[in-house]
Amino acid sequence: MNLEQRLAECSIVLPASAPAGAQYTPAVVFENLAWISGQLPREGERVLVAGKLGRGVSLAQAQEGARIALIRALAALRDSLGSLARVRQIVKLTVFVNSSEDFTQHSAVADGASALIFALLGSELGQHARTSVGVAQLPRNACVELDLVVALEHR
Repeated sequence: MNLEQRLAECSIVLPASAPAGAQYTPAVVFENLAWISGQLPREGERVLVAGKLGRGVSLAQAQEGARIALIRALAALRDSLGSLARVRQIVKLTVFVNSSEDFTQHSAVADGASALIFALLGSELGQHARTSVGVAQLPRNACVELDLVVALEHR
């Protein structure tokens, strides 16, 4: 499985870079695991999907936000590794949803990222553990933020 080739087949272009938005490291690699810091659905400095679920942001918009944040997370991983050739599997996805107190479809929001993981890695390697939670607010008023833990091939 070549993740970069699969991205091209799906007509997905990763951002040229995914720098940190504050004082942290976008990706940390230790041995054969990579932790990707929280990623927003942003392009450069602009958040593409902002606001609160249950108050002006639709489920479909938030799912697209989760998809964009995942693409940005992959760009951060690529920036750290030099390429995505070592990616073996995304083992954990955590999704934070900026939601009103009565919104309960957090898992459906996370499906926006999970569906892309399965599309890119297939039904076997696409298997991942997942947590989705509602929060009172997120940086830059983003509707969603996600982070990843990624298994890497041995060098």
